[in-house]
Amino acid sequence: MPADHEVRQISIEAIDTAGRRRPVNEAGVAALKTDIEARGLRVPIEVAKVKESGRFRLVSGLHRLTAFRDLGRETIPAFVVSGNLLELRRDELLENLTRNELSKLERAQFLAELKRVHLEMHPEAGRGGDRRSEEFQIANMADRSWAATAIARTGWTQRTLERAVAIGERLDESVADELRGTPVEDNQKELEALCRFGPMVQRRVAGLIAAGKARSVAAAHRHLDGGPAPEAEDPDDKALKRLLDAWNRSQKKVKSAFLREIGAAMTESEAA
Repeated sequence: MPADHEVRQISIEAIDTAGRRRPVNEAGVAALKTDIEARGLRVPIEVAKVKESGRFRLVSGLHRLTAFRDLGRETIPAFVVSGNLLELRRDELLENLTRNELSKLERAQFLAELKRVHLEMHPEAGRGGDRRSEEFQIANMADRSWAATAIARTGWTQRTLERAVAIGERLDESVADELRGTPVEDNQKELEALCRFGPMVQRRVAGLIAAGKARSVAAAHRHLDGGPAPEAEDPDDKALKRLLDAWNRSQKKVKSAFLREIGAAMTESEAA
């Protein structure tokens, strides 16, 4: 995707971030704010100019942009890239796939959307037709190209990729939002079990899990079928599990920033 290699100062108020799936990690933003105040922004964000409105669409750098906004800055250093909206969204999704801290649910959603964007860019890839025709051969090459790129970014096998895409395609959007922060969010087996149900059952099962009233999809579904209500998880235990999960998924600099906030310090083993 072509980019203007000159760093420009873009008004933060002129940058749109709507439509991004991944929520902001507050701990990550806090660490970035500390770093930006000490050393400035070392890597500019990427934005694209929207011709119709004259505004900019964020391509990469949501956490950096959020940190600048929280610090009260009016402008932010940025590269301006060019391309149509589908190309920009594709590149944004591919960049997100390289992030180690993604949960199983987040990666499945990104992959499913990447497939959808690919089919919009190459509609012939989803039509089938005569397998011997030139059009089919071109479509098949485009489809293989998308899968190969996704596999290269994730390091997964074709089968693992297909399973992740299936989760992203079958899971109801509101259910995905409700599962964020729960153990099921990063458990592929549980996500696949939930995807076997229709949207209505998915929402009811996810509600029980999010409320701490069930620890698994199977337990929640038994309760819906009239079985005994699963034992509710103690709120303090639930809060502790979420803290530990967030800690284990955070990078070292985020952990350091968190410890500074609470006046603690890392041990030698944690810092290694």
